[in-house]
Parts: sequence; C-alpha cells; structure tokens
Amino acid sequence: MHTTRGNGGETHQRAGDDTQALTTQQGVVISDNQNSLKVGARGPTLLEDFVLREKINHFDHERIPERVVHARGSAAHGYFELTETLEEYTTAKILSETGKQTPLFTRFSTVAG
Repeated sequence: MHTTRGNGGETHQRAGDDTQALTTQQGVVISDNQNSLKVGARGPTLLEDFVLREKINHFDHERIPERVVHARGSAAHGYFELTETLEEYTTAKILSETGKQTPLFTRFSTVAG
C-alpha cells in the first residue's frame, strides 16, 4: 500500500503492484478510505459517502468480548396492592385506586454483580 498526500495535506492510499486493490465489504474497488466527502473544505460530511457509512457501521457492530453484558438477577411475582392513593400525582388507575390487587411479575437485574 502506497501512501501519498493530496493538495490539502490529506492522506491518500493506493494499492501498489505487489498488493491487492483496496475494496469495500461488497468488493467495490476504491482509491481512498481515509477521507470523507464534504461540502467544501470545512463543511459537513455528506451522507452520500458510502465508504464512511460502511466504516461507521462496521465499527458500531463490532463485538468486543469485554463489553458483552453478563446480566444476573432475580424476580418476584405476586400482586401489587395500593394502600394510599397517588391520584394527586397521576391518573393511572393502578396508582389511584386503593385496595385493588393487581397481578405482578418483576425482574431485578444487575450487570456482573
């Protein structure tokens, strides 16, 4: 891979004679994946830049084993019965009707203890 600089100092990579061509994940040959399409020299990046979108998508979906969540938890089932009305704060019947029993299942979980 040969690296050159553009007129603005940006990096351009080119495949040399001894290496394979630089391609996207779909096999489309590209000449550069180090620069983004922009509106002007300092403008916003364009959504038409499919190479940048592909790189961001690949980065966002990368699986990092240290970040995999190992959730642990427990659960409770039974019923919920309101003893004092909360109708001054909400219009939800479950929180405004006292004495009514509502079936309930709740899961409590933590991440890796």
